Amino acid sequence: MDAWNEYKAIFHSLQDDILVTDPSGIIVKASEGTGTVYGVKAGDLMGRSVYELEKEGLFTPLATPMVVESNKRVTFVQTGPKGQQLLVTGLPVHDEGGKLIRIVSYSHDVTELMEIKAGMEEMSAEMERVRNELNWLKSQQDTVDGIIGRSEDIRKLVATAKQISGVDVNVLLLGESGVGKSEMARFIHKNSERKEQPFIEVNCGAIPESLFEAELFGYEDGAFTGARKGGRMGLAELAAGGTLFFDEVGELSLSNQVKVLKLIQEKRFYRVGGRKEIHSDFRLISATNRDLVKAVSEKLFREDLYFRLNVVPITLTPLRDRREDIIPLIHNLLNKFCQQYNRKRVMDKKVLHELSQLDWRGNVRELMNLIERVVVTSNTPIIQLEDLPEPYRLEEDSYSEMNNFRESLQESLEKVEKRKLEEAKRSFRTTTKMAEALGISQPSVVRKMKKYRIN
Repeated sequence: MDAWNEYKAIFHSLQDDILVTDPSGIIVKASEGTGTVYGVKAGDLMGRSVYELEKEGLFTPLATPMVVESNKRVTFVQTGPKGQQLLVTGLPVHDEGGKLIRIVSYSHDVTELMEIKAGMEEMSAEMERVRNELNWLKSQQDTVDGIIGRSEDIRKLVATAKQISGVDVNVLLLGESGVGKSEMARFIHKNSERKEQPFIEVNCGAIPESLFEAELFGYEDGAFTGARKGGRMGLAELAAGGTLFFDEVGELSLSNQVKVLKLIQEKRFYRVGGRKEIHSDFRLISATNRDLVKAVSEKLFREDLYFRLNVVPITLTPLRDRREDIIPLIHNLLNKFCQQYNRKRVMDKKVLHELSQLDWRGNVRELMNLIERVVVTSNTPIIQLEDLPEPYRLEEDSYSEMNNFRESLQESLEKVEKRKLEEAKRSFRTTTKMAEALGISQPSVVRKMKKYRIN
């Protein structure tokens, strides 16, 4: 009897919730702490089924069925009647024959810890947001007269564009698709004396050849079947006083090149079906991603038109050759699309590192499409690596690789050197060009490629 009283005293002196059930879920013992945790008297729990108590909202989920099913120790988070969070551990008790006879569970109230954890996660997200906002503000400083970028190429480009903005000289913008030729054309227009007048864009690659003349010059009433009643002004007429921008001018057919040449030379034209000569004073800017010199040699582009367009050529550098502009562009685009879609999103530094390593064959347009996509599709405030589409994930976690202290400095440097050589090989056709880009001699390039077995 004395032994039992001592056991009972010890059992009930414990502050924790200790519950003992049989395999069917009937409570056979409950400490006084159990009643305190669940807001009932421990004695009132005796003989009750935990399944019934769960239905009454006393606690959920249950330890008993988990232990019965697994026949081993389980630990999980349980919710109490007042929403408190309990860290519960359930243990199986066997008889001498190995038969399960009791399930003992004990718990600790971790509500405060869970709240602290949630608070820490919220604080972490807020700190990440603030850090990204600071980075975005910094990126705003990484602009040259409104053009995002900090590279020397961007600074030279903007300086040239501003210099020729004040004179009505014909400009030919050259560069890969998506590099920002349309934005540069608008920049030149906005910095010119014609900035208050229209900026009219003609997409030479999107207008069908048969409709090009009607779109460019307009047409009179009844000029052709389906013509709008009363006729229509053409794009050249709409550009009067402002800027006429021929985008993808290299896509013009030879027959339409003749019409464009005449328009540029005379700035006079007739509407389709019209007899009245129309004059339009416009500033001309053109853009193409084609090699027009090669097209001229192949008789695909008129030489006289080429010289008319190519008074001042400006070449826009691809994004992969000015990597220092990638991060400022990302912050600017992230802010833009968060405002557009009313989302609060920040980007994890690992994602920034990953994106800064990519080649961006589609240039700024590709980067813009990706940022818009992850802003819309990400489910958490912080954009993580797993939020990136598969093609934008490097084969290795390059961020972890750079922070890997298990390898020597020499090994890390060799990995970086090999990657830079591979990138240079993809971008340039000759080892001489590779050497110029990397700032080393051509024999060094050949020797290092042999060292790393880069064919």
